[in-house]
Amino acid sequence: MEKLLLMDYDEWVAEHLDELVEQYAGQVVAIQEGKIVMVGESERELYREIHDRGMEPMPLVLRVPREEDLQAIL
Repeated sequence: MEKLLLMDYDEWVAEHLDELVEQYAGQVVAIQEGKIVMVGESERELYREIHDRGMEPMPLVLRVPREEDLQAIL
């Protein structure tokens, strides 16, 4: 994945982290072009679907932390 795309994903996640935690805590999401394009229970599930759909560029796949996970980090 190219550096600029990773920076864009990082920025998007930072801006939307509260929303992600509120709506998708503990789930795995795929983000592409500033939108959540898939939600699932496992990274494997989402990567398989991304591969099957031939999605380009590769979406960012991440497990959304739960509120208590964020509290533990702080």
